[in-house]
Amino acid sequence: MRVRSLVAWVPVDASPGAAAAGADGEQHWQADRLQVRYVPRDAAGAGAAPGGALPALVLGDDAECAAGHDGSLAGGVPVRFDATARRLVLHTSIVALPPVFLYRGPRVIAVASDLASLVEVPGVRLSLDPAAVTELGRFGHPVGHRTLFRDVELVPGGSTLTLGADGSVRVERHWQLPAGTPLSWPDFIESQVAAFKDAVHRTSTVRSFLSLTAGLDTRTVFAALADEGRLVPGVTMTGTRPSLDARTAARLCRAYGVQHQSVTIDDRFVRDLPHLVETASRLSGGLASLDQAPEVFLYDQLGGAFSARWSGNLGNQVGRGGTEGVSLRGAELGILAPALRHETGSDEHWLLGKLRGDARSAREFILQHEIAFTSVGNYCIGSHFAAQLSPYADRTLIETLARYPVSRETAPSGSRLHMRLRDLRHRFLGEPERVSFQRTLVHRIGGPAAGIPVNWGWRPAGAVSPTGLALGVATLAGMAARATSMDHGALGGLISASGLPALHDFRDTRRWLRVDLQAFTRDTLGAQPLRAAGLFDEPRLSALLDEHFSGRRDHYHSVTFALDVALAWRLFVR
Repeated sequence: MRVRSLVAWVPVDASPGAAAAGADGEQHWQADRLQVRYVPRDAAGAGAAPGGALPALVLGDDAECAAGHDGSLAGGVPVRFDATARRLVLHTSIVALPPVFLYRGPRVIAVASDLASLVEVPGVRLSLDPAAVTELGRFGHPVGHRTLFRDVELVPGGSTLTLGADGSVRVERHWQLPAGTPLSWPDFIESQVAAFKDAVHRTSTVRSFLSLTAGLDTRTVFAALADEGRLVPGVTMTGTRPSLDARTAARLCRAYGVQHQSVTIDDRFVRDLPHLVETASRLSGGLASLDQAPEVFLYDQLGGAFSARWSGNLGNQVGRGGTEGVSLRGAELGILAPALRHETGSDEHWLLGKLRGDARSAREFILQHEIAFTSVGNYCIGSHFAAQLSPYADRTLIETLARYPVSRETAPSGSRLHMRLRDLRHRFLGEPERVSFQRTLVHRIGGPAAGIPVNWGWRPAGAVSPTGLALGVATLAGMAARATSMDHGALGGLISASGLPALHDFRDTRRWLRVDLQAFTRDTLGAQPLRAAGLFDEPRLSALLDEHFSGRRDHYHSVTFALDVALAWRLFVR
């Protein structure tokens, strides 16, 4: 049975305790002191009567179960109860998504698929972890399998977690990239094409939509579904001025006669922004608020019409050996109270050093650490509303990387400059077909998917579209304007009127914060219970807020960091 959420716990003392009221359709199961609550993903499962043996459960995508893999999958977490040993056994995903959180507190031991479910367990008490809060300010997320809270860890990917009815806990590594000799490029590409097509074929499209962009990752998914005659509606987020993603996605869907829906971030979004921000914080485990508010809005606008979301998640990592990026958030850590400020040694991004070893180790680190650390908040939000499906999240496809050809051209790089140049090459010119299973597959399938430009102008079938290239250059200019805040400076009105920033990104987060969320932000950060908790250096935070909201100086990253921390405290600690 595919489940949306799961939490299991064992009280440390002899009393099992009573569970708080849970979500609609929730099932409860118990063996001795071990208690399990889960919410089935499908309505048929939600109607099943609790009691008897615990059914076989899968968090996330269960398509790989049919492939006969033992233990760790790439898109799901199998959960079973060993009746003989009286223990619950979970095999975490290779990439640690869907996430599994482990709480070891003085009153209860618990595992959960999300922190919003965890805090409902009787006896769970959370407090902020200074090291994780500092990392949230520096990088935008904790690292080292930390969450924002003491006593709660993200269980590593590819592990077996065993929770006994006696309260015992064991976490053992179950998966690593298998040994293998490098293949030739033609043989390697064919192995990836075959694995990807099989993953697409096994995955259900019932009540699904495809989160469609102008990128190669979703284009490959679209082409493979079209090749099987199983296309699903495309959905793209955009602003009131259509983004390049929305334009390309709409054109692609028109060419195949499939429905496309643009979810427009407009006045409806702005009016509901405080609620969306708070919901994003709760569902992400406190990791994001304003940044992920559009994700919540997306599902609100879809109104429950879909139960699963296809995406190109992991396409960058599996298809090109890329990362989610090495930008620093760079928030002003001085706004934290000394007790919440954790001193760090190096100013270097935590990922760069891990990419300077051999290519195999770098790829394994990207898969098992970087993906989860950077994406866990976004994944938890999406999983609350719909099953998160991606054919790239497939164990067989991931294990083809064990036989990656030796190549300096495609090896992960620990150089920021090299990453940026490689990204620009990918956007404007694309990956060479001889080293890209994605481009090979789309070109082989043919049709409009191979001829309509990808990203900033290149075609999977070859050559560059002049119109697509012009739009790409305009998109790059808009991206630069937004990244340097030029669209909010002296020429902001002129630049915004040109529509260039909207081509790259519909998220006008700086304006949302400064204009639409000013009162909410001040109220949240100035609330008396928060001030009494002593999380911030109040004089420094107050001065920073005044500078930002008066327009004297931009402190966007620091203000959103403070908002993230304050909401995490209010929703999970207080």
